[in-house]
Amino acid sequence: MSEVVMSRPVPRGRRPARPVTGRLLALLAALVVALPLTSGVAHAVEPAVPYWVVPGEPGTESDLTLPGVADRVLGDSRRWPELFALNKGRTQPDGQALTDPAQPIRAGWVFVLPEGATSGEVRVGPPPTAAAQTGAPPAATPGPASPAVPSPPHTNRSVTVSLIGGGVLVALAVAVLLVVLLVRRRRTAGSSPPAAAPGSRAVLDRALRQLAGQSSGAQVYAALVGPDRVSLRLAPALPEAPPPWQARQQGAIWEAPSWQLDENPDGAGGLPLLATVGTVGGELAVVNLGRAPGIVALTGDRAASMRLAAAVIDEIGGHPAAADVVITVVGPPPAAESLPYRLRVTRDVRVVPAPVDATAPAALRDHLVVVTEPIPPAELERLGALAAVADGTAAVLVVGDAPNAAWRFEAGPDGALDVGILGLRLDRPAPRGRLVAGPRG
Repeated sequence: MSEVVMSRPVPRGRRPARPVTGRLLALLAALVVALPLTSGVAHAVEPAVPYWVVPGEPGTESDLTLPGVADRVLGDSRRWPELFALNKGRTQPDGQALTDPAQPIRAGWVFVLPEGATSGEVRVGPPPTAAAQTGAPPAATPGPASPAVPSPPHTNRSVTVSLIGGGVLVALAVAVLLVVLLVRRRRTAGSSPPAAAPGSRAVLDRALRQLAGQSSGAQVYAALVGPDRVSLRLAPALPEAPPPWQARQQGAIWEAPSWQLDENPDGAGGLPLLATVGTVGGELAVVNLGRAPGIVALTGDRAASMRLAAAVIDEIGGHPAAADVVITVVGPPPAAESLPYRLRVTRDVRVVPAPVDATAPAALRDHLVVVTEPIPPAELERLGALAAVADGTAAVLVVGDAPNAAWRFEAGPDGALDVGILGLRLDRPAPRGRLVAGPRG
């Protein structure tokens, strides 16, 4: 039996240590007020907040998008408007500023984050800003009639002492606030298990990386992610599940509390062809297009089907687990928000897939094919057969019906989606808004 460590409850009658927190905050306020009086210069001390620094060589353009940053540090790419509102117009360390959601992100930029950001890359403190362009104006050259008058020796000494004292107060103020935030975070973590926000792909990715090191035979075709659990749908069913997973329905479903999953599982893993299709009871519903034994047809309202195809391209094209997946669109490309750099567009379905060499048979691996216009039935049969033997590494998505489709998703004009054969009763209507791309790294 695995040991479960539980937090010690607070005895009745004992109030939380709010007075201590109040005194610390009062001390911090007093230090910040006293700082400009001590140094003789008005210093703007930015409060400590969660923030994240874009990795890479400072000054170079990152391959992350704003939705990608939101997915990486907040676990939900659809929260990019929060990041934009918090960081719009902030002067970055390189002197530039974020002014448009579609603006390229640069390595070294600092993003202030909302409360609740729990990625291991998040830091807490005053976020770095552009280096201050300080410097004394050039001294006037003394003329013959006005010799330079040296400053009294004590003037530089007093300024130096003031600056040192101001720096000490800044460091002390930051340290006090960090202690307060750390105490609060530990108290919150000890009172209840850490809960993932509904719709967090980051939690599912973490679960799949852990699962990859536990069971190579678990074939996941769909998953639900709630505030406190991850539920995987398997085919075929496996009645024996490794901890912390628990088998349900004779092994057709594996469930685990999200707070029991490893925070940083070793190794890679993950599924490259996951696509978000909506919610079930408020929990994020994700399907693995790679497990479809053939073509996935998007039927129903064509405009809604094209929006769904664009969302799939955005999500798969921007996720690090799908970094090796080539995306080919046969026909007019849907209006994806950020077409990935590896996207190919063609009107000739016969070039899919491109042969590796003249002697190798055609195979569909590490590939997402999205067909947006009618193609000959023989080509539909060929693509369906290739997808069926791709061993989960490829998928074919057809906008419109296909007689040989293995899965059919029916899209309604109101945004509702029926995934039919998968047995997921999606909430109706599905959440409005576009799905957006996650990070590529």
